[in-house]
Amino acid sequence: MLNATLWIQSSAEYRAVALQTYALARRALDAALAEPAALPPAIMLDLDETALDNTRYAARSIRKNKMFLFDDDWTRWVAESAADAVPGAAEFLVYAKSRGVTPFYITNRGTDMEAATRANLQKLGFPVDEDTLLVRRDTYDKTSRRDFVAASHRVLLLFGDDLNDFTGASGKSVTERQAIADAAAQEWGTRWFVLPNPMYGSWSVPPCLD
Repeated sequence: MLNATLWIQSSAEYRAVALQTYALARRALDAALAEPAALPPAIMLDLDETALDNTRYAARSIRKNKMFLFDDDWTRWVAESAADAVPGAAEFLVYAKSRGVTPFYITNRGTDMEAATRANLQKLGFPVDEDTLLVRRDTYDKTSRRDFVAASHRVLLLFGDDLNDFTGASGKSVTERQAIADAAAQEWGTRWFVLPNPMYGSWSVPPCLD
């Protein structure tokens, strides 16, 4: 946990990967917009460790000798609206909005965190409309929320830090998860863009650890 948090907070390599991801996404966005379509264009993003950087909360957890947990301390952190932006994210989203593309944020932060999350996004200059922040209301599975956006928009790009931000992978083993990633080889770097997160994620939860 310590090394993972330090890497994200202080390494030039993490910053370079994040900037590279959003720079490649800008080119992919331009290419996708050149294709004619009837539906209005959109992109879908996870928030935590994809657009919002919560390593200051992780550092607090380390000082308390805790893992990165979604507990009462996490609730208090979210209420501060103090997360930083992942490098390159805000600039990319402002650019996407200027091209007429609507960003939809699909997060498993709960309804009790919606107002603070919206305030955090606005503080960082992220374009967010009244109906584009889709928090968790019943299930952690994001499939229904992705389908909701896709019903009215042409989804050009997806962003996340976890396999479940792109497709259902809950309860899958290491081998199964790697097979899912391999099967989507044509999507990575063209329509799907993943940010590194060594601190936490579904990769670290049993039965993944088989």
